[in-house]
Amino acid sequence: MPTASIPFSTYRDKVLGCWLGKAVGGTLGGPYEGRPGPHSLTFYDPVPDRMLPNDDLDLQVVWFGALRRRGLPVDRLLLADAWLEHVHLWPDEYGVASRNLTQQIYPPASGAFDNGFTAGMGSAIRSEIWACLAPGDPQLAASLAREDACVDHHDEGIYSEVYLATLESAAFGESEREKLLDIAAAAIPEDCRVARAIADTRRWWQESGDWRDVRERIIEHHGRQNFTDVAQNLAFTVLGWLAGGEDFGEAICTAVNCGRDTDCTGATLGALLGIIDPASVGSEWLKPIGRELVLSPGIVGMHPPATLDEFTDQVAAMALDVLEYYGSDVEITDALDMAEVRLNVASPRMPKPDRVMLSDPADPRESLVATGPLVVHLRYPPGIALLPGRSAQLELRIVNPSEGALHGKLIARAPDGWILSRHVPPPACGGTEGGNPSSAGLSPQAGRERSEEQLDLPGGKERVVLLTVTPPAEGPRVYRNPLDLTFHFGGFGWTVTAGMVTTLPWRRWSVEGLPDACPEVPPDADLVEAPGHFQPLPDGPCAFASDVKIPYPSPVRFVVQAPRPLRVWLDGELINDHDGTYQVPAIHRARHTGTDIQCRRGWRRLTVAVGDGPEGDLFVGLGGPNWDWIRDAEWRDPTPAQLH
Repeated sequence: MPTASIPFSTYRDKVLGCWLGKAVGGTLGGPYEGRPGPHSLTFYDPVPDRMLPNDDLDLQVVWFGALRRRGLPVDRLLLADAWLEHVHLWPDEYGVASRNLTQQIYPPASGAFDNGFTAGMGSAIRSEIWACLAPGDPQLAASLAREDACVDHHDEGIYSEVYLATLESAAFGESEREKLLDIAAAAIPEDCRVARAIADTRRWWQESGDWRDVRERIIEHHGRQNFTDVAQNLAFTVLGWLAGGEDFGEAICTAVNCGRDTDCTGATLGALLGIIDPASVGSEWLKPIGRELVLSPGIVGMHPPATLDEFTDQVAAMALDVLEYYGSDVEITDALDMAEVRLNVASPRMPKPDRVMLSDPADPRESLVATGPLVVHLRYPPGIALLPGRSAQLELRIVNPSEGALHGKLIARAPDGWILSRHVPPPACGGTEGGNPSSAGLSPQAGRERSEEQLDLPGGKERVVLLTVTPPAEGPRVYRNPLDLTFHFGGFGWTVTAGMVTTLPWRRWSVEGLPDACPEVPPDADLVEAPGHFQPLPDGPCAFASDVKIPYPSPVRFVVQAPRPLRVWLDGELINDHDGTYQVPAIHRARHTGTDIQCRRGWRRLTVAVGDGPEGDLFVGLGGPNWDWIRDAEWRDPTPAQLH
């Protein structure tokens, strides 16, 4: 039985206040996004004639549309599918996640693997949908937020969305600022960067009471070169709230005036204040932007509601389903007038949530491959990327969410040239549960890309299957290596596919300072297998070379960064020379670390020389003119003298 209740009229007003405050804050901060500040805004500048489109709201509309179409439960694979279908925006972590998902590396591995923006603001800005679907139930809101954030983030990026979803959900029943901040702080590790930055901000505000002074301290202690970093921006959001008090306009202006990711800080604080007190979003702020729901051009294939009011009604209707489905202690009362709308969004009933709720997304090696008819998790080895010619173990965890037992078989297939071997741990307790994984009884099948195993899956139980895979020792590193898993039960068969990525080959050797001309790869150069687009730098000046295959004639942006001076050559021609002071591994805002080259199709040799300097990573990324990665580039060991 629910132990807390929210009158529907109060709930709906708060949801509408959330979206209106979000639109106001995002429109206020949008023109100043990325500018360091401090600014001195007191109102819109320029004054708009409609709300500005903003990914802060875009992605929440996408997630909600996917839930309306597919139904509950909320899970990371549903959101990942929606991402590829509808989100054609590729900056920073969005592009990394899209690249990983294209390679069929699914969440949470999609958010952790080879990602220089795990602490970006992309997940924090989309927390409100989970608070509105789980009003007054911060734990449920946080759980849903984790499913979301792990699609394109890890660690700090996940903590940031959990923090805000907790804060915003609690604000449906609590309005006292310090209590709300304490509730949110308890939801994330106290030693994470986000928690430390916010705790410092609260303490510094008590000591100083001057937002400009506190802002400088935040930048000094928690600032990052990447303007979308979550720790500094959530601290600015909280600072705006502390400095603005109950004055909506002063609060969001202060948050935006701190600079950095201003559309996000303004929109997040506007949404929170709109939940706490919908009336605080004054008409002077609403009149210029109207109530039309405006999406970015990069959101495609959607049938979104026309207005924020219509969006509010749809969200309110689904919240009734979410609270009931997850067995929340919170009830929205007196909602009979929503019956017609609710019928339009009623979710199909799936197995109980405890059978489909997923493991902690903090594990960066796990990938959710399927949620039905079986739930299939794949756990990669450390680093995720596989070394050619070397065997590695993949762990499949297969869950039967139904009540009845299933008896059948699993056929696993790897790409041509790969080697598969297998082992299924024997069931414990008379065959009712899967045992612990073990290497005993592993049976190599040299030269085979296919394995077959009988599976007995009691209702509600799981089995663990260990697959040992060995990528080909020679040849190029292709961008997509599918592992097809075909299940046969009761005369019915279906296939799900997981991706496997291999390391990227580089030859590395020492040089005397930065050479003026492109150095040749010496015969004794070390072969270095990079787990992705980042690799650690050794001490002293050094050079790297690799061959990359451009799949089609195209302009390509070569982004090369290190914390040291470096030079970059393509097929022996110098294309970049910079001092290494800028390190934000983004395709679209690479600044002087990126060079646009019109490339022919085929193999090209990329050579990088790095001078002496501090420790750190060498980052090499290839992007296109639309801010996206060249997702289908392939790599090879640069030993052949002739490029083709």
